[in-house]
Order: sequence, then C-alpha cells, then structure tokens
Amino acid sequence: MNRTFVFMLLLASQCLSAAEFSGYAALKSDYVRRGITQSDGNPAFQLGADVNFENGLFVGVWGSTVDITNGPSRKRNVEVDYYAGYVIDVSESWQFSAGVVAYTYPGQTGNVDYDYEEYSLGGNYKDRIWLEVAYSPDLYNTGLSSTNIDLYAEWPINRVLAIGGGAGYYDTSNLTGRTYRYWQLGVTASLRSVDIDLRVHDIDTWVPILTTPDQAKSRIALTLQIPF
Repeated sequence: MNRTFVFMLLLASQCLSAAEFSGYAALKSDYVRRGITQSDGNPAFQLGADVNFENGLFVGVWGSTVDITNGPSRKRNVEVDYYAGYVIDVSESWQFSAGVVAYTYPGQTGNVDYDYEEYSLGGNYKDRIWLEVAYSPDLYNTGLSSTNIDLYAEWPINRVLAIGGGAGYYDTSNLTGRTYRYWQLGVTASLRSVDIDLRVHDIDTWVPILTTPDQAKSRIALTLQIPF
C-alpha cells in the first residue's frame, strides 16, 4: 500500500472522535473510467466507504468488479482503491484538495503488476464545478509517468434531478505513445433511498494497452447507487 496513504491514515486516526462515516453500494450496467470501459461493457458491482474529519482529512476504500484482459495470460477481475487526502475551504465559494489513490488489482494474473499510485490536486467552486490534475510517476509499475486533467460541472434542475457533464485529457504517451480526450454527460435522480444515474461516455481515439479499437466508442451507462 502507498506510503503516503499509510501516513495520512495514521494521522487521521488521531482524530477519530471528529469523524463522519459514509458509504454506498452501486450496480452499474457498464463501469467506465476516463472514457474507457473497465468491465468490457458488462455490469459491475461496487462498494465504497470513507471517513471525513473536521480538520479536512479524509480516508477511504473503494472496490469494483472489472473485466480487463491484456493478452491471453493477463487478466484483472477485481479493482480495490485506497485513497486519502486533505480538503481546505479557502472561502465560502472555493475549496481546494490534495490526495493520493493507490489502485490495486487483487488476484491479477500474468507477469505484469498493474498496481500503481496517483497523486492529485483539485479545486471545487460551490459544489458545482470541479477541476482535478492527477499525476502518476509509475503507471502500471513501468517507471513511466502519466497525467490526467479532468473538468466536471453539475447543476440541479430541481430537488430531485441534476444534470452534469465534463471532459478530460489523459496523457499516457510515455507508456502508450498516445494521448486521448474523453467526455461525459448525464442526469442523476436523487431519491429517498437510491440515486439513479444515466450517462453517456465517449473518447476520441483508441489507446494501446488501455483499450482496443472496438472498445473506443461511445457508451451509455446506468447506475443504481444506495448510500449508507
């Protein structure tokens, strides 16, 4: 597990009395991340939980079923992510954050270790607009770096419905020789005990190692999420 994450977890444990716990379970018709399906167009089940502290620290864990094949002997069926970070309110409108995510794939097969860490800086304006820059110094344990820039905006239509969309730019050229752009647009209904999200995703090109030409196409994903 990432050393930075362990340090922040130990630091956060010193103030458990001021902690707020939250979590959720979700079922997706297709798990899409940065425009690319992680479940090969099939349904995915996900669980997530995090702890937020009054001083701005947060830690959490998130997991999902995946269906990723890279060659005849390289397979990933489960993704578990550990994350930690710090959020600070700089005004009534602006919030900044810094964090680290450790992406892990328990039970992965083959001679490649796909686990890696990613560090991010982000900004949030009135819980309406989010900008994040994420950097990995060692993507898939290759010693090669990657950078992702993601912009997302959401606007409520009424007390139940909200529309949201965003776009991103993922530079994996050090590993794959390519960069690509992706976008998403969707609507979310927040009901009493479940959130329902319908969203379309697309990317502008296929990228070796990350996807195949057949997977580089627009996708529609339906998500049912139950918070707890």
